[in-house]
Amino acid sequence: MNILCMCPIGIGNYLLCYPAFVLLKKLLPSASLHLLALREGIAHLAAGDPLWAGITVMDPTKIKTTPLRPLLVLADLRRKKCEASLNFFPSNGWHYHVLPWLAGIGRRYGFRYQISPPAKLSVLCNHTTPVDVSLHDIYQNYRLVGFFLGKDVDRPEPVFPVICTEADRQWARRELDRRSANTLRIGVHPGSSAEHGMLAKRWPPEKFAGLTDRVCRLLCAEAYIFGGADEETVKQTVADAMRCRSHVMPVASLPKTAALLSQCSLCICNDSGLMHIAACLGVPTAGIFGPTDENRNGPFGSTVISIRKKMRGFPVWTAANVGDRSTPKGIDPREGLDALDLDEAWGQLRPWIEATLKTPVASKPE
Repeated sequence: MNILCMCPIGIGNYLLCYPAFVLLKKLLPSASLHLLALREGIAHLAAGDPLWAGITVMDPTKIKTTPLRPLLVLADLRRKKCEASLNFFPSNGWHYHVLPWLAGIGRRYGFRYQISPPAKLSVLCNHTTPVDVSLHDIYQNYRLVGFFLGKDVDRPEPVFPVICTEADRQWARRELDRRSANTLRIGVHPGSSAEHGMLAKRWPPEKFAGLTDRVCRLLCAEAYIFGGADEETVKQTVADAMRCRSHVMPVASLPKTAALLSQCSLCICNDSGLMHIAACLGVPTAGIFGPTDENRNGPFGSTVISIRKKMRGFPVWTAANVGDRSTPKGIDPREGLDALDLDEAWGQLRPWIEATLKTPVASKPE
């Protein structure tokens, strides 16, 4: 049986879908799983993974510049002769519904979203199950596998993809040792995706700098600031505002960035793909949340924490309104992070650090 797995657009989404991909293969070992990646970065992350019998890429944001690409993708999908497609959460967009239909896939599985206007073309998904708004994305996607198989499935311990090799880790250790002999390293990602209004997920850089300074003083550590090519300004702004020693890390490939994160004592990030990478690597990870819902897509693991300002109207974007980036009248999606002050964030973060890293209680840093 050939099955097409439709992956949402972000690296973090791919990581939170991956345990369900593994479960599907475990329960249907004879099936051939084919990945449709809607961003090239996902295809690069998935390349070489024996889980996939094939990987197809189609970035809908590039249709205008590569108008023939959809036709080539459809031809490729038709050649695969998939008998079923699964649209993993959160995939509430027209392309998730129309592509498997045009590819001639007869059984098309997905979620019945609470917000689904006609333009989403969700009617083309002919087998749907309701979204359970109480679940983390990992467990939401386990449910889709169970729905496809027609039975309840257990929630196994999530398995995540291999993001970096041992050779990458050895390179990272050499790179970091070259920069400093201090092995207490705080990974910091003050950026986030800029797509679909996601700049609202960024905590102000001066607050990021202040919180990182407090962590560095508590642990006698140094900060390593990560981000993509479009985040150089925010990275440098955080570094300039810090008093403790910091290192602005140059842009590297995803495996090398993951390897560098794996060498950190802990990571502090906005809700982002790098946050999920750090957590999936088992690095103690603190995610800072504003408009998005940590109960739905927070960092996953036994040594993670989500930090937010509890206030009316937040989180704004939840499992109940996937596919709708509008905000209620009178609510600014940035307001939650703007209202989270340094002392409140530190009050949530410090006890977690002391419990997670077994750090002796010290006097409160200024």
